[in-house]
Amino acid sequence: MQPPSAPSPPDLATERRSPLYIAPFEGEFACDVTVLFDKNGHVYFADERPEDRDVDGLLWERWGGTPTGSLDWAAHHPGRQCEVMDGRPMCGVHKGEPDRDERGTLWLLHADENAQALLTLSNSITTATPAVCVPCARRALRACRELQRGFIALRVREAPVIGVRGTLYSPTEPPLPNQVVRFGDDALHRLVARQLMRELINAELDETTLTASDFPAPGPAGAVLPGPRPVWG
Repeated sequence: MQPPSAPSPPDLATERRSPLYIAPFEGEFACDVTVLFDKNGHVYFADERPEDRDVDGLLWERWGGTPTGSLDWAAHHPGRQCEVMDGRPMCGVHKGEPDRDERGTLWLLHADENAQALLTLSNSITTATPAVCVPCARRALRACRELQRGFIALRVREAPVIGVRGTLYSPTEPPLPNQVVRFGDDALHRLVARQLMRELINAELDETTLTASDFPAPGPAGAVLPGPRPVWG
């Protein structure tokens, strides 16, 4: 009796084109808008529309275009990232339930070569990355080059939404991109938001859910590059 043949390896080019809910498509882009200050020192768009602000009055990046072309696995579309991060955590890849067990919800974060260890995790990690289910985590490891450079899998029981990241404007200084501002901070009035941020509290390293066969690059799966990093992608 002949043994069953092994399944064909995934087509990486196809996986990189397959749906990743929070990722922007090639045909989507941030709109070029003029940012102004009102008499109270709050930012607004010169041609502001009602949909530019959320229910709390926070101003968000305006995006246009169509969801066509290839996906950028390393980036987030603001509207879709906000949708899966707000309220109960959802999987950022398929917009469904993330994986949960007795240790908490699964998070998969990239680690850069300058990161100082998460072998000993800090009390909290601030991230714009949504939670994930196991099948989608495996897809991401096969398709995302950023994760292939280094990643960490975590289990988290408590992950409140604590603020936003975006471009911080000043009436007198150049705008500062990629600034994280917590809710309740007056600087929110000068921010054009791009991502919701969660704080992963007392995260636990998960070295068992993802195995070496899930990760195409040399080296063990779940490998953590040395060092703590305060904000993850």
